[in-house]
Amino acid sequence: MLRKRFIVTCLLSTALAIIFALASAPISLGANAPDPSACGIVSGDEAQKFVGGPLDVKESAKTPTNNGPDTYTSFCTYIAQGGDFNNAFGAARLLDLTLHFLHTSETMAQIYENSVNQYFEAIRAPDVPLKDPAISMLQGFGDKAFVLEAVTDPKTGYKSALIVFYKGKVGGSIAAWKKPEPALETTKTVLKHILSKLP
Repeated sequence: MLRKRFIVTCLLSTALAIIFALASAPISLGANAPDPSACGIVSGDEAQKFVGGPLDVKESAKTPTNNGPDTYTSFCTYIAQGGDFNNAFGAARLLDLTLHFLHTSETMAQIYENSVNQYFEAIRAPDVPLKDPAISMLQGFGDKAFVLEAVTDPKTGYKSALIVFYKGKVGGSIAAWKKPEPALETTKTVLKHILSKLP
């Protein structure tokens, strides 16, 4: 949503440089609680349950944003062991999560709405290299969510999926796959887990 990082780079980056960048109990964001992180919300063991293993991991637990003091972005990427983080389409298994932690739900809602417009503009660009990109709204996933799907393996016709979402003051994006199983269903399953951890 805010980040031009790995999975946007995977799903759109080669394609669209213009895109902006653990228990089952919900995470407490109280004053005495540690700041939540993407890898804390989806642990390595949980990632293996979703997409299989073994997996390598790359993370940034907390990167400050310009949206106010103590706002931050956290990302966590799991990829099939030995996979290339810079070329994830070749990986048989992947789980990539970005979360943005802001002060108000109003700010998060505005950022989400802006991202919807930006993604639509991006996939309509005449030089978009993605095959058959499509965006659709999703119901029942946080306050709002949409999914971008595109064929990312022309040889097999395999579609990758990226879901952008927000719930209250937290928003982000998630992409997950376990080839040849449908990426959208895997991504939805992971997102349900993520939302269950958010307040």
